[in-house]
Amino acid sequence: MKAFLAFIRQAFHNTTIYRFSFWMQIVYAFITMYSVKWIWLTLHAQSPETVGIGIGEITTYAMVAMSLEMIFWPSRHGPQNYMARQVRTGAIDTDLLKPMDFQAYMLGRNLGEIIFRFFVLVLPTWIVGVMVLGMQMPASLFDGILFVISLTLGYLVLFSMNFLFGLLAMVAINIQYIMWAHNAMVRFFAGQLIPLWLFPGALRTLAYILPFRCIYSIPLGFYIGSVPSERILSDLLFQVVWATALTIIGRWLWKRVHYRLAVQGG
Repeated sequence: MKAFLAFIRQAFHNTTIYRFSFWMQIVYAFITMYSVKWIWLTLHAQSPETVGIGIGEITTYAMVAMSLEMIFWPSRHGPQNYMARQVRTGAIDTDLLKPMDFQAYMLGRNLGEIIFRFFVLVLPTWIVGVMVLGMQMPASLFDGILFVISLTLGYLVLFSMNFLFGLLAMVAINIQYIMWAHNAMVRFFAGQLIPLWLFPGALRTLAYILPFRCIYSIPLGFYIGSVPSERILSDLLFQVVWATALTIIGRWLWKRVHYRLAVQGG
């Protein structure tokens, strides 16, 4: 717990140092939220039956999705950047010497920053979004609770995917171009830019199978209250299964990569 609080303090320290970057992220969030609101207002006015839900729900979905980018953008705050940087500089050995599980260390380090950024960046953005941009609150208290649970599970899925790419960085050193492709897939197949129910048949089926929808589509569906009651448990279970599977795969691959690093260092 002390280590976790230390990571939160470190995130606070970084924010106080780079204050200009902090304010630019706030401005960027408002600009993107305002932009997507008017895009969906226009699309809904032209073809409301195609969008499938009310104007308030679709604009809220889009604005919340854009605001979450401040904590969910995979290449900006994921562990893979840190791991790749440590490998390039040779400082990874100091992390390996720490008396704690490396995967848990990466989770604590990343989660501390994410929680801090959520309360300092995302929540204030939501408050102003509700007051100024007409963003709606969760459909009900129950939907709000489901959203928080689902968002937490979505974070665990994203962290596990990013951890796997961090392990790849330990072997390939430079994963910049691979991460560009990964970022594009997350934004597209997670439903951040376009809700998955608007995808054409085969592409929608693929999107519903892949783990990416755990990150945006499922939590945002709970937020706007569009998830039928009979599908609540299955959606949460889908997130739990993918989070567990990716965590297990990450632990298995870490043992193999760690062994390889030990041989190279020997």
